Amino acid sequence: MKKPALLVFFCAGCLALGAAAWRPQAAAEETLFIKGAKIYTEGPAGVLRDAGLLIQAGKIRRIFGKGDEPSLASLGKARLIDAAGKTVIPGLVDAHTFLSGYYRLLENTEPVTSDLIAAAAFVPLSPEVEEAVRSGITTINFSPRSENLVGGMSSILKLVQSSSEPSIVRNEAFLKISFNAAMFRPDRAPTSLMGAREMISQRLKLAKTSAGKNREGVFQQAGLLKLLEGTIRPMIAASTFAEINTALKWLEDWGFQGVIVGGEEAHLLAGALKDKKIPVLLSPILPAYPERIAAGAFALAKQGIAFGFVSQTPEAAPLSLRLSALALFRLGLPQEEALKTITIQPARILGVADSLGSLEEGKDADLVIFGGEPLDLRSPVEAVYINGRAVFEKGK
Repeated sequence: MKKPALLVFFCAGCLALGAAAWRPQAAAEETLFIKGAKIYTEGPAGVLRDAGLLIQAGKIRRIFGKGDEPSLASLGKARLIDAAGKTVIPGLVDAHTFLSGYYRLLENTEPVTSDLIAAAAFVPLSPEVEEAVRSGITTINFSPRSENLVGGMSSILKLVQSSSEPSIVRNEAFLKISFNAAMFRPDRAPTSLMGAREMISQRLKLAKTSAGKNREGVFQQAGLLKLLEGTIRPMIAASTFAEINTALKWLEDWGFQGVIVGGEEAHLLAGALKDKKIPVLLSPILPAYPERIAAGAFALAKQGIAFGFVSQTPEAAPLSLRLSALALFRLGLPQEEALKTITIQPARILGVADSLGSLEEGKDADLVIFGGEPLDLRSPVEAVYINGRAVFEKGK
């Protein structure tokens, strides 16, 4: 594949997405067989050519190599999709987004609001959800915003549009914490990174000493208690060297295993991140300034640090996930490895890779069919399936 210019294919990709049809209430397919495709499994099988997928009851039942396809008679009433000349990849995993609920994901009364659960703010019929699905996104980590020191608990959701099928993968996934500049305000504490580190530590100590006592009228402790219990992990918004360094020191103070989100200068702390096994969810690489973030991301890849890209929609468009992977591909990362930053890697970081992020037998049938190579933005998204359901098909 020729490595295209980002801006040119950004426009082409938008045009391709606009020509498709949204199917919010698509009926479930009992059995589906996709044949003749080039499949980026993003799993141990690697890239398969002229391969097939057998999908039953929302799961990938079999993956067939070239010449290993089942007979048509054995498939019975299965729906057959001829994907010759097309590619199939796992559904994209957007591991930090405000999709559909931006203004409802911030309780702006005070800096610690850990009781907020993001799923309550999600609007499945939002046009932003439609755009995300048409871009190939099937799973999101729906997160509180970064303007509070402790914003609340994120929720991992699938972008299904069916009232008969739950979309929640994990209702309380991560406790969103922010050492990001967006959190600081002149009219309330904390006003510095040192103050932020001290405030959250004091709130945790208070929650620890009051655990099990009468909590009537007490707000802001549920998420902190879950963090102390180890039932959720911290996801920390931090972009600059100083912010990320503060986050790492705070994690060490409390013995938490967290995740950095944003991470524009994470490559400057690559050694510490690798030693502490802290993964990074990077802000998207946008056409306005691709070189700096792309170079930093490439440095993380060379260091072997686990990372993935996020869209932070609506702060960036859902298409920014593919643009970010494309930027790494253009820098020399193999296409299969670049795709992992928006599929299996974020799934691993979120702790859901046992069922999502790669195409393997037994996993959920969440996948995207492209008209060509997935990192050629001239290749339209032909179809998107979640749990084996066609939630989007071009021209239908």
